Amino acid sequence: MRAKFTLVCMLCQSEFAPALTYRCPECAGALEPRYDLSKVVRRDHPDPEQVYFDLLPLVSRDFLDSGVTVRTPCRPAPRLGEAIGVPGLWIKDESQQPTRTTKDRLASLVTAVLRQFGIKEFVGSSTGNSSTALARAVRMDATMRARFFCGRDFVDNHEIPQNDRITLSVVDGSYVDASVEARRYATEEQVHFDAGFFNWARREGLKLAYLEAFDAMDHTPDVVVQAISSGMGMLAAHKGAQEYLTLGKLSRMPSFLMVQEESCAPSARGWQEGRTELAAAHRIEEPRGLATAILLGDASPYFPYLHSIATTTDGAIVSAARQDLITARRLLNDLEDVDVCYASAAAIAAVRDRAASGQISPDQSVLVNLTGRSRMIDGL
Repeated sequence: MRAKFTLVCMLCQSEFAPALTYRCPECAGALEPRYDLSKVVRRDHPDPEQVYFDLLPLVSRDFLDSGVTVRTPCRPAPRLGEAIGVPGLWIKDESQQPTRTTKDRLASLVTAVLRQFGIKEFVGSSTGNSSTALARAVRMDATMRARFFCGRDFVDNHEIPQNDRITLSVVDGSYVDASVEARRYATEEQVHFDAGFFNWARREGLKLAYLEAFDAMDHTPDVVVQAISSGMGMLAAHKGAQEYLTLGKLSRMPSFLMVQEESCAPSARGWQEGRTELAAAHRIEEPRGLATAILLGDASPYFPYLHSIATTTDGAIVSAARQDLITARRLLNDLEDVDVCYASAAAIAAVRDRAASGQISPDQSVLVNLTGRSRMIDGL
């Protein structure tokens, strides 16, 4: 494969040729693709991946399936902004993706990269949205097969019609337990394991939501906000911002605000305590909460990356209370006619809280990525 990108370790900065490798051989750090930004051209096309192809780890457009994702709106939200004390509020509505969440974006790149490296079968796990999106992408390629694992509490979050190419296995336990079982199965059966947070193809796909948002805005946002579990979406956002800053499409690096639900907020707790790494005491064995898409009890492998982003951008990792999620979701629906899941609402709740405490000022521009809506009937 001719080189269009290199893989660079985010920790030790070692560089490697393109390969289907997710961790640095030198230090086990997360890898990310780097490109020659002098050759980037943005093209007009209905498929986001074709628009931003020069910023993706693919050597041919032929590896992409059309229609896996769509371009979603990014717009000012003046009524909601006034109500929560942030007149300069913008929202990116990823609930309009085919499976109703931003995870369609990662599915598009994961399957394309696997095709690029000749992989036709893989194993993965999620709390619901990622596996649902990946299953849809797999259905669009008759040569591909996938097996997904999930914890029993997250079965209802999945929409995966099973057949001879796509299966969902249920594990008695949490998302972490399901991931362990998925990895075990992949090792025993010698099938490619989708590495979740560490899969750089996932993050490159999620990045496109932010490139679209930055292109839609007529200015650089002061603050970028998203709800997180592992936080791979915010790594993606930060990388996109770095690339756009280099390309002169952003005037400065925004602050990054990452949000968890208070009942399951190991990263927010670690940040508040001033830690650079999480301890065993931060692990939540049985995560519970309204925001099921972001209920991750063990954030220790991911926290150092999130801590670095929050520190270097003057950002933060915070939590939002259950009632604040409910209120934020209602406000979004009533004032902006946008129906989202509680994970998306958590981001609005955090903005409202920080505006009330003066940590976000009324003259700041705030971009919130609403990552999706719920497939469950949970009401407003």
